[in-house]
Amino acid sequence: MNAVPQQNPACLLLRFEGTAGEVCVPNEPALLQGLTQLVPSWKYTCTPTHGKACDMPHNCITRINNSQNTPYTFDIESVYLDEPLLGLPAASALCALLADVLETHIEESPNPIALHAGAFAIGGRLIAVTGPRRAGKSTLIARLCAEPDLQIFCDDVLPISPQGEGVALGVAPRLRLPLPAKASMHFKQFARQHMGPHDSRYGYLCASNVALHDVRLPLGAIVVLDRQTDTPACLHTVNEDDALFYTLEQNMGQFNSPGEALATTQALLGKITCVRLVYSNLEEAVQLLRKAFDGKEAINPDLQVKPAQGWVPPTPETHTLADTGRVFKRAPTAALRRIGQSAFLWQAGEHTLWRLNTEGQAVWALLEMPGNARELAEALAEVFVEVPQKQLEHDVLKMLGKMWAEGFLIEQ
Repeated sequence: MNAVPQQNPACLLLRFEGTAGEVCVPNEPALLQGLTQLVPSWKYTCTPTHGKACDMPHNCITRINNSQNTPYTFDIESVYLDEPLLGLPAASALCALLADVLETHIEESPNPIALHAGAFAIGGRLIAVTGPRRAGKSTLIARLCAEPDLQIFCDDVLPISPQGEGVALGVAPRLRLPLPAKASMHFKQFARQHMGPHDSRYGYLCASNVALHDVRLPLGAIVVLDRQTDTPACLHTVNEDDALFYTLEQNMGQFNSPGEALATTQALLGKITCVRLVYSNLEEAVQLLRKAFDGKEAINPDLQVKPAQGWVPPTPETHTLADTGRVFKRAPTAALRRIGQSAFLWQAGEHTLWRLNTEGQAVWALLEMPGNARELAEALAEVFVEVPQKQLEHDVLKMLGKMWAEGFLIEQ
């Protein structure tokens, strides 16, 4: 059971088992009850601050405060962010909090591999599901939650022990909302019945088949998702070199050297199956995964697995230009972090980064105040004097379109 304070202090310090840093949160039922729903088995201590300010960044990695500007929302400071996140609803605040806890857990973990992947257990083996951005990983894991005989290990981060075991962290899987238009009635009904904290973008599924914190199973396979249009679900083998490159690319853990990374990852892949799942229909994908791995064999021998093909994960889709007159501002869930001369943008609680070029960094800086493409281009023209005004405006429209489509901006 998670600790519950006996007093009613204004703020609480939470320390999750396996992490050194603390999280400072207000004593708000919406946050504390939501946290109990999302991490029912990950133990943490809960200590009242008694008016003492938490010490960032030394012992405190994240600090959440009640927003002074928008009722029933929260502001977040974090050692992983350059700027605070402001005005987040409770579900988004919990999402950002858990992302920071996972980040520090990975940094301090003895496990050198932490895959950016979902995972489920079937027949005593663990199957990791990964793929390029927007391949449907989170939606597929959420749909697998509706299979009561499966055990869900994670939807985003899978630590792997030196013995090749996947380690469950006991965090409820998160579902991107709204559900796909073609989602089955069974999936829609399950999501409604098990929906925990949620907002307009994400909802957590609080299902009974989520593995408890620190449950371990040998990793049996890695499935790389390749979502296409109007394509029957099928499996392809993956070449050894492609599997090695892709697994290294998806690793969020820490290695001492590139040589160690190659050797450790290659040893892991030598013990497991690696396949590519091509699909367009979610229900077909679920049934194919069940058939492929519901047995003692590495993969069901009765199942046709097509040979490997030359395949490169697709780059993010091209977005349409933003309208010239539309006024945008930064979304409260957008987070920025600078590393060296680069700036990286991502959504709170996600691990996919967007790297901003010089022009993108300038646009983001200007959007501290709401503006439209014409206003932004005029401001940029004073800095990028060698670029024609029309070209600047076109580039800004393109950039705003991408940022809008990815949820980094909202309309004023």
